[in-house]
Formats: sequence, C-alpha cells, structure tokens
Amino acid sequence: MALALQVVSSHLLGAHDIEQALSVQEVLVKLLLLHAASEAEALERPNCPRLFLLDGCSLKLPLGPLSGRLRANSPGSKFLALLPPERSGESETMLLFHWGIDGFVTLHKKWKTELPKAALVLIRGGIWVPSEVLLAFVKQMKTLLDRQLQAGQSLTVREGQVLQLLFRHLTNKEIAHQLNIGERTAKFHVSNVLSKLGLENRRNFLASPLVNR
Repeated sequence: MALALQVVSSHLLGAHDIEQALSVQEVLVKLLLLHAASEAEALERPNCPRLFLLDGCSLKLPLGPLSGRLRANSPGSKFLALLPPERSGESETMLLFHWGIDGFVTLHKKWKTELPKAALVLIRGGIWVPSEVLLAFVKQMKTLLDRQLQAGQSLTVREGQVLQLLFRHLTNKEIAHQLNIGERTAKFHVSNVLSKLGLENRRNFLASPLVNR
C-alpha cells in the first residue's frame, strides 16, 4: 500500500509552497494529506504510515529525534527533510541519516524540481541521500566491524542488513517492518549482531562514538 504524504511545517505559506511543488506529479497529489503545523498535529494519526516532509526552515525541533517520535507513532513511515543550505553539509545530513531520515532536499534554486523526484523515490522504497553521505556511512560501519567484531565471527547477509538499520536508530519493530520479518525474528538477529560485536545491549551500541558522529 502506498504511503500517504504529509508536510510538517509551522509556516503556512512554506507548507503551501512545498505542496505546490509536489503538485506537478498527479500521483503525489492523490496521496497528500492536510499539512501538519506542529508535531502534535502530525501525531494525531497514529498507526498511519506516511512519507513525512519535514520543513527544516520552520521547525524549531531537532529533526532527528522528531522523526524517531513520528516513526514510533506510525511504524513504517519514511522521512524527507528539506534543509536550508547552511544546514545541509555532510556532517548535518550524516547525523540525520543516522536518525533514520531517508532523504534530503536542499532549498536551493532547483529544489522545487528535485522535491517531487525525491518523494517518488522514497515512496517506492528508495533513498535520496548524497553519495558522500552514503560513502561515509559505509566507512563507519566497516570501521565498527574492524574494531568490534569478535575473532572468528562474521555477519550473515541478514545480520548486515540489521546492522545498517541499528546504525540508523531503528527499533526492533521498525527493523521487522523494513525487512518484512517478524518482530521476534528481528530481535533474534539484533541479539546476534550485538553479541558478535561484543556489546551487551543496544544502549552500548548507540553510545559508540562511531554511531554518534
């Protein structure tokens, strides 16, 4: 089932501008919900997976933790952050990617052309992330494995997928949804990954400097 779309923006004209940019794609117009002016309004539809378009220019809350709360309220949701140029550098987007945000559009001259393309890619299960961020993410995972993986251990393909999602702060329930497996199965894989890394629990994993760069 296709995700609904919802703009989250505390600026009414900004929200309308974003929705207008999406309107060039008829399929997006059909999925669009009334915009949310605050986190509280976005939380009014529990268990309603959406592609949230987070207006980083108007929202005063940190976008990473906000996406975590919205995902917990509606598992299966995805997130596209619209960022001002001064907040769209590699370090900023890398941190947001770690928080589970799936795409970024910088509000430069061509953002209205890029936005509907990015939204379509995310709805279809992809990501819209700069290549340098993906490369840095892969390097971080490799460094963690080189430093933490216990002698004689290796990760299965599924455990590698789970590790990527752990890196992005997803819960067991969210991992299960992403990989189309049961929550108990996800918990089993998470436990195996942490054990192979010599870590007692998820808290120790998320406390790692490599995960919190």
